[in-house]
Amino acid sequence: MHSDLAETFRGRRFLVVGGAGFIGSHIAEGLLALGARVVVLDDFSNGKRANLAGDAGSLELLQGDVRTFDFDSLGKLDGVFNEAARALLPSFVDPVTDLLVNAGGAVRLLEYARKHDVKLVHASSGSVYGNPIKIPISEDHPLNPISPYGVSKQTSELYCSMYFRVYGTDVVALRYFNVYGPRQTVNEEMGVIPIFVSRSLRRMPLRIFGDGKQTRDFLNVSDVVSANLLAYRSTRAAGQIMNIGGGGEEVSIEELAQMAMKACGYEAPLLYTDAKPGDIRRLVADNTHAKEVIGYVPKVTLEAGLKQYVEYARGL
Repeated sequence: MHSDLAETFRGRRFLVVGGAGFIGSHIAEGLLALGARVVVLDDFSNGKRANLAGDAGSLELLQGDVRTFDFDSLGKLDGVFNEAARALLPSFVDPVTDLLVNAGGAVRLLEYARKHDVKLVHASSGSVYGNPIKIPISEDHPLNPISPYGVSKQTSELYCSMYFRVYGTDVVALRYFNVYGPRQTVNEEMGVIPIFVSRSLRRMPLRIFGDGKQTRDFLNVSDVVSANLLAYRSTRAAGQIMNIGGGGEEVSIEELAQMAMKACGYEAPLLYTDAKPGDIRRLVADNTHAKEVIGYVPKVTLEAGLKQYVEYARGL
């Protein structure tokens, strides 16, 4: 899949923080497939050992917390991918932990990267924009997060930019939009595709929060992996912050519900309930900057990705 990248990664040693989680485990798997050696650090609050069960040999799995782990004990690595984060909805309940993990963890990794002269690819979020004033959203759009999660992600970006400017740290921040794919479980926050597919397969009604007209640009996890690998390889990405979205297809939650039911061979009326706090009305990424800087072009259509996820979910 990424054979042109193999030369960059083969034989090198990387750290994936949050590497047993949904996105992190796919990045670890992608690195291993290219011949890299991978150290995964996870506190297993959301991550699962089973996500890495098929990968042995070049994989070292460590249990630890991004807030307290002694990163210097790992020595000099060839690169770090930071996927450790608390999710959006819990951030309303516990904003302090959200800040300490999402921003505090990022600072600790930036400090490690500065001391050891290591490249860091940091996961940020489209949540930093809040409710957009124009669609699609480009990186020069004003930042106005409407959740503690969005604020902590924006804070982590400010630290990334500062470390680049002040210390020359080679760091790139990727603003993910709505990621979905295999290993995303039904109880993961904001995982609307797993919820719709799970309920469709069990022949249960699909519940819509709000009026269902809110729209998203869904991003397959395999495209997230590509973006991370390309960002690491790029010599032009240092200090950059860039959107990583899907194919720019704006899909409403109502439309998504119908697509999920169709993919599962199921049909039922939709149930409507109150909107969720912090739910952004429209969220669609402009990927132009990432395409120009790192050559990122999303490959997986929502229809194909949904079909793939349904097959995964049938096997659960």
